[in-house]
Amino acid sequence: MCVCVCVKVVCALCYLDSIHYIIHRDVVARNFLVTQYVTIKLADFGRARYVCDDDYQAESSDVMSVKWSSPEVLLKCRYSTRSDVWSAAVVMWEVLTHGHRPYSSMSDDETVMYVLSGSRLDQPVNCPRRLYSVMTSCWSDRPTDRPSATELAHRLYDVSLDITSQSSSSASAASSTASRQVDAGREITPSSSSSSSLSVRGQPPDVTTTAGSTDDLLTRADKVRQSLRKFVNIRL
Repeated sequence: MCVCVCVKVVCALCYLDSIHYIIHRDVVARNFLVTQYVTIKLADFGRARYVCDDDYQAESSDVMSVKWSSPEVLLKCRYSTRSDVWSAAVVMWEVLTHGHRPYSSMSDDETVMYVLSGSRLDQPVNCPRRLYSVMTSCWSDRPTDRPSATELAHRLYDVSLDITSQSSSSASAASSTASRQVDAGREITPSSSSSSSLSVRGQPPDVTTTAGSTDDLLTRADKVRQSLRKFVNIRL
């Protein structure tokens, strides 16, 4: 489910990238709207810019979302669709951590020093290694080393297929194992009807039981004779 949300987040950037070029400049989790049908919509275009060459130089006094910003934004206030890709990977991290704030233990200044030193957000718990590798590719120092929004969407789609395939294989293996265990249990513990059949066919009859049954029949016959003598004056 989380991977599907990540794909939808990146698809919003693909649309902006296809227009050549709208740079959003504020791609953070709080600016995504989610409908009841899990449709993801990117909102808040107050800081967005339409440019012709995929590059925008902002004023140094311009507001920025520090913990979602790439190194060139932090150093030079220089934006592009690749800086939006960096931010999108941070949003993916937020999704995979179920809403944790990035660099939550650091101030803005500490975050700037941490990112510029080459450090990155840790791999979230239960995040597949291949998915985290895709995220770290979006956090390359050089913008040209990062994937475009379209390339990122394709990579995420491939990862989602792999995860789905692995989940299906695991479920199938678990079901097969359970079936084998049930079958083995049936072989080890036969049903009551089978037990009865085996005792009759596979073992000799119990002599004591047979003798007891014969005695019961003779006793019942004597009782019948005695009853008949009371009502009929003949000797059987």
